[in-house]
Amino acid sequence: MPLMKPGSFTADERSFRNAKPRDAFLISYKAFADLAGKAALFLITIVAAHRLSPQAFGVFSLGSTLGWVVGVASDFGMQLHLARAVARRPHDAAPLLASWLRVRLWTAAAAMAVVVIGLLAAGWRTSFSVPIAVLALVYACSGLIELLHYFYRGLSRSDVESSLTLWQRSATLVVGLIALAWWPDVIVLACAMLLPVLATLAVSMRLATSLSSGNSEERVQNDPPRALPPWTTFCRDVWPIGAGIVLSALYFRIDVFLIQAWSGIESVARYNAVFRLVEALRLFPAAVLAVVLPSLCRAAELRPLMRVAVPMTACAVAVAAALWWASGWLVPFVYGAPYASAVPAFRILLLSFPLMSLNFALTHQLVGWNGQRVYAAMCAVALVVNVVVNTQLIPAWSIEGAAWATLGTELCLTATCIAALWTMTMKPSGAVAEDVVMG
Repeated sequence: MPLMKPGSFTADERSFRNAKPRDAFLISYKAFADLAGKAALFLITIVAAHRLSPQAFGVFSLGSTLGWVVGVASDFGMQLHLARAVARRPHDAAPLLASWLRVRLWTAAAAMAVVVIGLLAAGWRTSFSVPIAVLALVYACSGLIELLHYFYRGLSRSDVESSLTLWQRSATLVVGLIALAWWPDVIVLACAMLLPVLATLAVSMRLATSLSSGNSEERVQNDPPRALPPWTTFCRDVWPIGAGIVLSALYFRIDVFLIQAWSGIESVARYNAVFRLVEALRLFPAAVLAVVLPSLCRAAELRPLMRVAVPMTACAVAVAAALWWASGWLVPFVYGAPYASAVPAFRILLLSFPLMSLNFALTHQLVGWNGQRVYAAMCAVALVVNVVVNTQLIPAWSIEGAAWATLGTELCLTATCIAALWTMTMKPSGAVAEDVVMG
């Protein structure tokens, strides 16, 4: 089943002596960039809560949430498909980038048109609708930047992504804090956040064009360019990825709305507070997968996945055990004494963290092997399981019940992923390699 003869290397492979330090550096740099970026946005949110009026801060929160939805919906799996395609065919990077970037520009414009029409139809006043529209534009442009970030991952250049992330989030922090100090208004803040995004998008498009041109010049003569992805490519390969991403986002956060329905807003605050801590832990697995994604997409067997998943899951177990021991003082220290009652839910959620890390790797491998339809179906099953279990446990156990439902959902996803990957490896010898090569 191996794709290459013994002793040969793929585009981003090096000898054992050099590959390990390089990957370790890329993972560390990516984790640091993501952590710094999250911290910058978190600090802006805290300062905005103090400087803006409660109504203005509510508008800021609503616009940010709507913008996140716009970014996810307008992408709908295209970025992950682009990374997979570029990882397999780096010499076709230029036409792949040009084709999918054009599609993303149209989908982002369409999403923004829907937002503007919706705001006009709602008849909201200017002070309410304008900042929401600007914040939606911020996230729509950020979605285009994220597409380019996945393009860099496909070329094994996550260092470019990390550098751009650090620059953008640092500039956003500085400009945002200046705006809040000079004129604490939600419209001014939204415009201030838009400026670094537009600048980063312009710089990133230029860098991506340069990198894709360099790869195209190295094209082998007997490797003709592949056809640009038509509409049938979206229907066959992309929409299942997008459906899976949307469904996974739903089962990952729908418990907040169910807690609100059965336990009230205070329970939502306590659960969301500890869930954010667990969510922050997922930055490291995300950084690891961003670096090793090309190798998983080109793999013809499970050994590359095992080399990533086993140590990553082991580290997650160690981190979860340490935080379990420290949770009694950690949660009150971070959020204050009123949140001490959320410690039991936090400990249950920590049991889910190793499974979340493992599922990160399993789902990436599944999509890398063209299992996007299976991935979408599994996320749909996970959503149903999550809702059913939550409806039984939240009324009885409140946020602890929601935490147990999260653990059960992750167990369900792990089992279905392992079964799907095992089935794919049971194909006749060479079938997986042929699927990877042909895409």
